[in-house]
Amino acid sequence: MRHFNTLSRRATTLATLLAVSASTLAFTSSVQAQEGVEIEANVALVSDYRFRGISLSDRGIAVQGGFDLAFDNGFYAGTWASSIEPVGNSEIELDLYAGYGFEAGGFAIDVGALVYTYPGATDVHYWEFYGSAGFTAGVLESTLGAAYAPDQDNIGNDDNLYVYYEGAYPLGESGLSLTGSVGYETGAFGDPDGDGDDKWDWSLGIGWAALGVDWSLAYVATTESTDEGDATAVLMISKAF
Repeated sequence: MRHFNTLSRRATTLATLLAVSASTLAFTSSVQAQEGVEIEANVALVSDYRFRGISLSDRGIAVQGGFDLAFDNGFYAGTWASSIEPVGNSEIELDLYAGYGFEAGGFAIDVGALVYTYPGATDVHYWEFYGSAGFTAGVLESTLGAAYAPDQDNIGNDDNLYVYYEGAYPLGESGLSLTGSVGYETGAFGDPDGDGDDKWDWSLGIGWAALGVDWSLAYVATTESTDEGDATAVLMISKAF
């Protein structure tokens, strides 16, 4: 992937995302008064944007944000954006998604579809289906999930499957939580280093709330022998509104 050419280009990208976030917050304020609709906005700063273990920000800082509209009947829709290492002529990933969440047999079920877009670039957008089941055993909160991208031109006329587990374990009354995840990917994005083996990724970290924001620090690693897949520590500062 290409590097940012100058700091001013990175600043322009961040300014664009912040402007989008500001307009989004203004929009949500006018909609939130409607009955049966819950609005949530979020912003975050990360030391490295890791997607399924792979860096999409050239192992550098990324700014992120989005918003969700959730309806009383369980349906929801939203958008999320992040600054990225350029894809084509785009320095922004913009995701659009919609889905349905419900409770069944002690599980929190979530199913939907998501489109990955890159404003300003062509022939790189793609979409996938996703589903997950969340449950609690004692104090351990767990999520099992999968995402499937059907065969598409923009991902090399191939499909892609990603399955994962995520867990969070509160540390008593400290306000801290241990977090961990493991994921397996096969298909169009499952072999970034071209060694013929599918990709595994995993993370182990800690999360806490302080100074009015949420913090997390995690060690992230993959089986891929690429710079973007090298193990690293990722710090995130986030806030939901």
